[in-house]
Amino acid sequence: MEQLLEDSRAQVAIAAIDVDGTLFSGRAAQTVFLRILRSEGLLSRAAFARLVAIHVVHRLGLMDSVAARRGGLAALDGLPLAQAELLAERLSAELLLTVRRDARPEIAALRARGLRIMLVSASLGLVVRRLAEGLGADGYLASELLIVDDRWRAAFAGPVVEGHQKWLALSRFADDRFGRGGWALACAYGDSPDDVALLERAEQAVAVNAHRKLARTAARRGWRRVAWR
Repeated sequence: MEQLLEDSRAQVAIAAIDVDGTLFSGRAAQTVFLRILRSEGLLSRAAFARLVAIHVVHRLGLMDSVAARRGGLAALDGLPLAQAELLAERLSAELLLTVRRDARPEIAALRARGLRIMLVSASLGLVVRRLAEGLGADGYLASELLIVDDRWRAAFAGPVVEGHQKWLALSRFADDRFGRGGWALACAYGDSPDDVALLERAEQAVAVNAHRKLARTAARRGWRRVAWR
């Protein structure tokens, strides 16, 4: 669920960055994912229609995000792990090309300040790990699918890292890795209300291309707001 480079310092300043909607358009991952599944022959027309229906129902607020993710991942049920690795490699490579051009200089500036960069996302670890590597992040926290007999199942192996789970995952990991009091969340970046649990606990909160509700929250709390291109 997590990976971080070795660090011998007693005090660590962390920058937590959301992925979907923050580093690239919120629709980018879904669009690329569906196109790759179709091109690989892993998504029939009927399956595509089901995924679209799930997306619409979720957008209308009639299905919670965890159920929507499980429904969307049904297309991967039983997929051999080796094939899943290849799909993740292709998906992450394409997503890295869509990263907002203002994101990379920001990450470089954070690193120059000595911060440890963590990607924190509800997306799949197999993909987020590669994004972290491609962006030069120090580590990641993400959702993981259950693996049985070297095959992916349409079920999560642990909590989905969204909402309050983002903060819980980060704080538990950092406490284990650096010890209580040995780290601080120096800054956090997010685009939606799903990221508030991280943003409100950061010394500096940054709302990136914020959704309407988060934009109002950021304005009320005096958080920094940016529009990354």
